[in-house]
Amino acid sequence: MSHRVFKPKLLALLLAASGLLTACGGGGGGSASVSPSTGTLSSGTISGLGSIIVNGVRYESVGANVLDADDGITAITTPLRIGMTVSVEQNGTDPVTLRPVAGKILVQSGIQGIASYVGNSLTVAGLPVTTDTSTILLDANGFVTNLAALNNLNVEVYGLPQADGSFLATLVEAELGPHPVKMVGTVQSINTNAKTLVLGTSANTITIDYTSITPPSGLVAGAVVVAKSSATTTASTYSANSLQIRSTTSSTYTSYASNYSGTTRVANERNELYGAVSDKALTYSGVNVTGCTFRIQGIQVQASSAALCNSIANGTYVEAKGTLSNGVLNTTRIEFEGSTSNGYSDDWNDSDSDGLHHRSLSTLNTASELQANRSFEIYGALSCSALNVGCTLTRGAVTYTADMSTARWDDYQAIVNGYVEAKGYLTGSTFKVIKIEAKDRRYGSGHGDDD
Repeated sequence: MSHRVFKPKLLALLLAASGLLTACGGGGGGSASVSPSTGTLSSGTISGLGSIIVNGVRYESVGANVLDADDGITAITTPLRIGMTVSVEQNGTDPVTLRPVAGKILVQSGIQGIASYVGNSLTVAGLPVTTDTSTILLDANGFVTNLAALNNLNVEVYGLPQADGSFLATLVEAELGPHPVKMVGTVQSINTNAKTLVLGTSANTITIDYTSITPPSGLVAGAVVVAKSSATTTASTYSANSLQIRSTTSSTYTSYASNYSGTTRVANERNELYGAVSDKALTYSGVNVTGCTFRIQGIQVQASSAALCNSIANGTYVEAKGTLSNGVLNTTRIEFEGSTSNGYSDDWNDSDSDGLHHRSLSTLNTASELQANRSFEIYGALSCSALNVGCTLTRGAVTYTADMSTARWDDYQAIVNGYVEAKGYLTGSTFKVIKIEAKDRRYGSGHGDDD
């Protein structure tokens, strides 16, 4: 595996915040059985969900402290998404799944402001933003949308600052209500006498006035900075109330792009979704089934195999691998995690030439095998008759009986009803909860990166 150590200024910030594990954010860290923290930092773009995948490595994420990377303190309680840029500090290895455990996840928040989409050109807070087919575009309910629908809305843009001042978006999501403007980009020029700097490209520039604050040391042209303003509307000049250096060079983010991959590191399997199927619908050509669509972790999946789609069902637990295009994962392989009785008999070499590889993992015989092969995470609605009694977990079309008999609540956030992130494993329609934590419900309709 390849680990990228983050730039010195952010690294110093992370180390300064290392004592905050029990005081902030989404949990109190790993269990006593998890091996000690390695202190290793891996920075990149999230490429898969069901835990998270960063730089081709899957990290267990329930119980991790999810914090704003710019201050190392502010808790991020909303679901993590494919396309977010993060730094992950490993806290040992899970003794059952043998996956690395994320002790701390630092989210590098993106450009925030009003989107303007005119003539196929997108700017946010006046900064030029570029997109491609792999950019995920989401409305305020977490559903895939398009650029025209985001016009004039408050959005947040995660992505990769470029040397020319543009910003390559990996994720754009609409936000409810006005928010203070935040700019992220590569400094094009600095006037130290006027205490101003310029972000953006030659065609779209904005000026940051930092006369009211003390600038960070090492501020030079070519550095990637984040500037915050109290303004809530788009302007050509912003007065900064905060200015920080994220990296001394935009090449940091070139490395993010080059390391963006799934766990197999196969080109057409850059993205992975790990969880239970929901919202399944068959697709047809005339009366013939040609495939199906469904959701895993809130992301729509397109499968091309009629045989598989006739047998897969809501609640089937799978790992789907492929490439995201326009917000849809086009699968190249699907693995059924654990024993399955759906009768689908396609082999791993795709002998029926339907374009989709498939594999059923070996029959599970012990509780340990069950946990290791079917352990995953759900964002969903918890409903109990009393604390840890008579519980269900619901997301979309799927409702599980939640066995809470040995569940551990992280950071003592125990609730009876509400939005949660739970780690556990499936036994039939029962989800055996190992570890659970309460989450803020960001989207009023309950949609997000959840199953």
